[in-house]
Amino acid sequence: MADVSVKTNPKQSRSMLEVAVDKIWRFFTSVRNAVYEIAFLTLLVLIGTLRGSSVPQWIADTIPALQPLVDRWYAWDVWRSSLFAITLAIIAVAIVICTLNRLPGIWTTITNPKVSTSRGFLRGAETNAVYTLTGTHEDILGSIERVLKGKRYRVLTERVGDETHFYADKNRFSNLGTFPFHIGLILILVGGIVASVYGFRDNEFIIPEGSRRNVGHGTGLSVELNRFRDNWSAVGVPIDYVSDITVYEDGRPVKSGSVRVNGPLSYGNATFYQSSFGIAAHLTIVDSSGNMVFSDAVDLGLFTKRDNPDQPAGVARLPQENAQLVVIGPDSDPFNAPELDTMQLQSGQLWVSLESLGESTDVTGSGGEGVVLTQGQPTRVGDYTVTFEREGRFSVLQVGYNPGIPIFIISVFWVLGGLIITFYFPHRRVRGIISDGPDGTTASIAPLAKRDWSGKREFFTLVEKWNETLGTKPAIRLPANATDYDYLRAHENDAGI
Repeated sequence: MADVSVKTNPKQSRSMLEVAVDKIWRFFTSVRNAVYEIAFLTLLVLIGTLRGSSVPQWIADTIPALQPLVDRWYAWDVWRSSLFAITLAIIAVAIVICTLNRLPGIWTTITNPKVSTSRGFLRGAETNAVYTLTGTHEDILGSIERVLKGKRYRVLTERVGDETHFYADKNRFSNLGTFPFHIGLILILVGGIVASVYGFRDNEFIIPEGSRRNVGHGTGLSVELNRFRDNWSAVGVPIDYVSDITVYEDGRPVKSGSVRVNGPLSYGNATFYQSSFGIAAHLTIVDSSGNMVFSDAVDLGLFTKRDNPDQPAGVARLPQENAQLVVIGPDSDPFNAPELDTMQLQSGQLWVSLESLGESTDVTGSGGEGVVLTQGQPTRVGDYTVTFEREGRFSVLQVGYNPGIPIFIISVFWVLGGLIITFYFPHRRVRGIISDGPDGTTASIAPLAKRDWSGKREFFTLVEKWNETLGTKPAIRLPANATDYDYLRAHENDAGI
């Protein structure tokens, strides 16, 4: 009975899992996909950067039909979006897989490089040297090898027919420098993901002088404004304003310092920037039982009275009482449209109105019945006694919180370490063939230094040493742009060029 051989298609014999893994692997190692990913990330960075400028509105003004899209652009926080984090994660995974994909080849180059070469490579190299000598292969190889080992090269030889092939290299482990560099890149992306998911920026963090405010967002941080200082020019323009603050972590003071414009203060992952300032009114509120329900400052100027934009207003919220106190201050510029100043509040006076907490928080109006407070005089407002203690200042800070900072710092060391290894300890390689010819024994040698000027310079340093050891000068092939090499011009006589 005849044997029947059944041929199996290797692709059909693979499991679904193997096929899926292979496709995923190919996706992440694809150079084309990497270009698309980087281009998309660049687009997201551009969108996020322009969001803080007037460019989107300029586009909407030019093409009014795009106004809804521009409004969504301003409302979209790219840096904290899932799309941005996912894009960074995909690029990080791609770097990991590409690095792992290169590892076997790099390790083979380090531990078991190919020794034999071809005459086509030696003839086609940008730079090579051909010695014509008398002597045995062993003697010539020994002379060449001594020079190479004197320069810390590892030398490997192989007999191929009647020829002796040799391969020499140094700093072979610098090939591993790509791994700390790529680890650093991965950490940068991981830091970006962490910052995107867990970081935040608060552009209006307001602290009245003498008060402490929680940063929130689960940071455990709070900030106290110890003192606010400002300097003004003769024409009424602020020259400098400084906030002296103390940072607390879990209720413990951890850092004190001053924050001024272009002079932020940092603690851990948080950075505090000086933004602006305003007037505050310190109030105490006591209920009918004599219990203190409020003793703090109210920020004035975040709102203004609806029919008089020169009257600063604010709100003191009493959530435990389900109430809020609307506070309006005196006209800050009484000579500007004096007819709008219907309250006629004097310095040291405030207008206040008690409302239920569920009502509108639009305090720009004064429709409800209000009471005028005079500084230092307790005044009955509904069921509460309110005292205007004193006038003060509040400072507006910007708070940037980036938990990815420690990861970024670590990544810098990995990236710099990889670059130092790669550029200061480059992998140098030389190949050659020693063979017999009609005019004697020839030694053809070429560096693996395509488009590597420093590699070519080192090769000609070796040529100078071989000239001394072998007692002759070689035939030299130079790159087409050899006149661009200052080193070659300086050593043309020594190298036999």
